Amino acid sequence: MLVDGRVAIPTLTMMEAVVEHLTAASAGVQPPGADYGASRASVEALYRAGVPILAGTDANSTPGAPVTPPHGVSLHHELELLVDAGLSTLDALRAATSLPALHFGLHDRGSIEPGRRADLVLIDGDPLDDISATRNLQRVWCGGQERVRP
Repeated sequence: MLVDGRVAIPTLTMMEAVVEHLTAASAGVQPPGADYGASRASVEALYRAGVPILAGTDANSTPGAPVTPPHGVSLHHELELLVDAGLSTLDALRAATSLPALHFGLHDRGSIEPGRRADLVLIDGDPLDDISATRNLQRVWCGGQERVRP
């Protein structure tokens, strides 16, 4: 992946939820092959190899879907799982901000600079010390417009 310039969007939140769902459906017994640890280990290996890791969750509210990670909160959980898989807190934050902007060609966002789109969140706490601080949203701006507090 590194040689080919690929990125990884592992969706650990979804993988964790799938394993939990399969285990619950099997009366609490983890079925063969249903191992979240394998997903975590693959992210750790990719990160150590230098493959860019981007945050994603596969959040959805599809009726009847066996697993439906909720929009919003699942991204905070994904950041926590990325840190648990070996990413630094700074690289986990980059996985949700500057790296997706870079790799998806969104040149007007991804960093705080004059002339860039002002998509910002104000949080209470320091996510570099504790990535779960991203859950403490105080204010949100989308395209420079403040939104109602989450």
